[in-house]
Amino acid sequence: MANKNKKYLSNYSIENIAQSIVQDNPTGKKFSPEDKKRLYEERLKLLDEFPQLKALLSLNHIHSLPSPRAKSIGRLAIIPPEIIVVDSRIQDMCSLPFWTYYGSGEGSFGRCAGVGTFSCCPPFAPKAEKVQEMLNGADIFLAFQFKPMIIGSGSGDPGEQFRIINKLTDEINALLGDGAVVQKFGGGPCFACFPEACLCEGKCQAPQLRVHSLEGMGICVDQLSKDAAFLTGDEKWKITWIKGFGTDDQTPKKAKGNLGLAIKVKP
Repeated sequence: MANKNKKYLSNYSIENIAQSIVQDNPTGKKFSPEDKKRLYEERLKLLDEFPQLKALLSLNHIHSLPSPRAKSIGRLAIIPPEIIVVDSRIQDMCSLPFWTYYGSGEGSFGRCAGVGTFSCCPPFAPKAEKVQEMLNGADIFLAFQFKPMIIGSGSGDPGEQFRIINKLTDEINALLGDGAVVQKFGGGPCFACFPEACLCEGKCQAPQLRVHSLEGMGICVDQLSKDAAFLTGDEKWKITWIKGFGTDDQTPKKAKGNLGLAIKVKP
């Protein structure tokens, strides 16, 4: 009877599915807004103790990285790893069907083509329980987000975001020691080897460059973005889920991707 007045989400928008998972997840239930703010302030104070690392984890430095897309990163935030919602049901959402259009055909209705194909996509990605262990071993989580861009615009090189992630990872590990970056997280299927094709089906020709997606690892990007907006006061962190992806009627027309690094600061 204790939950009789609790409001549950009832429709099947992507946001409401994600938020229903958050409401039913132990981490989603555990931390109040006050808890999140306190943990956030603690992590900012921790980062102040490492000025060289703080300089690396800045927009000024990231914009200086040798990648045309580096300057397209619009914001970053230091998130307490313990508040991040990881759930196998987020991984399951990669298999939700949607309309995709390639070429001049009528399109097809099915799950993301990466599922069961690319070696960094489910079921080849680590299980949510393993990802939770990774976050438990981190002190801070660096979340960063690209500025909104027209899909298909920019460099046209899907490997660029992964070069940014791997370059920053190398710099952090060089500063703090190998293994300081506990895990790398990208947006969408891994193209770290582009223009070479993925070996697929769990095989990887460059494991040191491999970057699993946030969603494919079970991280709720919807909640991560909401928490980043709440903690930093920057409402631009919040995401609007695209409708009619890849069609003439797509709304919104622009998209922005989220990336992340789980970092162990203390020895």
